[in-house]
Amino acid sequence: MATPDSTNTTAKVPASNSIRQSERRRQATNAAVPEAERSAPPKAAASRAVPEDIAKRFVQVKNKYYFPDGARAFTDRGNRITTNSENTEVVRSLIDIAKARSWQEITVRGTERFRKEVWIAASVAGLEVRGYKPTEFEQSHLVRNLAREKGAAAPPAAYSPGADADSISRGAVGEEGRAAPSARGAGVDRGGLVIGRLVDHGRATYQHDPHAGMSYFVKLETSRGDRVIWGVDLERAVKESLTKPEAGDEVALRSVRQDAVTVKTPTRDAEGQVTGEQNLNTHRNRWIIEKREFFEARAAAAERLRDTNLPAKEAIRQHPELVGTYLQMHAAELAAKRFRDPEDRALFVAKVRAALAESVARGEPLPPVRLRERAKTRTPDPREREPEPTRG
Repeated sequence: MATPDSTNTTAKVPASNSIRQSERRRQATNAAVPEAERSAPPKAAASRAVPEDIAKRFVQVKNKYYFPDGARAFTDRGNRITTNSENTEVVRSLIDIAKARSWQEITVRGTERFRKEVWIAASVAGLEVRGYKPTEFEQSHLVRNLAREKGAAAPPAAYSPGADADSISRGAVGEEGRAAPSARGAGVDRGGLVIGRLVDHGRATYQHDPHAGMSYFVKLETSRGDRVIWGVDLERAVKESLTKPEAGDEVALRSVRQDAVTVKTPTRDAEGQVTGEQNLNTHRNRWIIEKREFFEARAAAAERLRDTNLPAKEAIRQHPELVGTYLQMHAAELAAKRFRDPEDRALFVAKVRAALAESVARGEPLPPVRLRERAKTRTPDPREREPEPTRG
């Protein structure tokens, strides 16, 4: 089903993604097997083993496996499994098959995202991986996750900014409320700011469902586990980020507003079959993602703006980014002169100041400074003067 924060565009991935039993491990295994057994044809049960839950999940036609809707999931070639998908669930299925076939080491080929997903799933399963070199942060992140699992930590909750178009991956404990602890690294503060180490981000099918439309996700590591936030606008937010965070950086993100949108959703009959489409009026979250220091600096700037005893020049000296904001304050003070009652003037200015300070603290784009070009006055050259009429 389409969601307001997903599109119906499917990902086009080259059909070259594959995992296979590593050649050196297969040779080592063969060397340990008696020659009589090596010359015999491989047992089908060993070379084509597929876990029962995976066999039930897909439709098998010869060596090809399909989703129930007819989309191909992967092709089983015995010692090599290929797919045109980067989907997390498909990758996990391939690793489960590798384990069922007693592969101890695998070689992965394909897109960078596919190879990364395989490395993560295989490492969790205890398989060695050739063909992908993880970064130092990826290795440390995996170690922390495995240690957290062994320590029987509570399953990570999924953060939700509210019941709207941006849907979040759901953990075992369901959705988390806004009033989460605001301690460093805890995950979510009372202002809806999601905090953690940036693990990954990118386009993917919504909630990694191979049948869903394309969306965008940001994955964070917090002290309470990994959290994945979904939203089409996250792609724009990442591209337009002022601090350009990278994997391993401590970041924070927040939904700053909701835009009205119209999306198409499928209509179904009594049996659940899709019969057509209908328009649905809903809203979509607009996001900001920056390094944590950005929001800390913004909070300090907002405090300066709230301080009515601090001269504007001094506040701008400390925070030059507030020039446009103080110009708006000046415009509000001029507009307030229309009110006869001094209390009304003061109340109007106070409300404008509070609204601007809140916008600054939330990390929203600051008002631009528009410089007006002054018309240049030029002394006319005497030679350009029109000649005086001659008297006759």
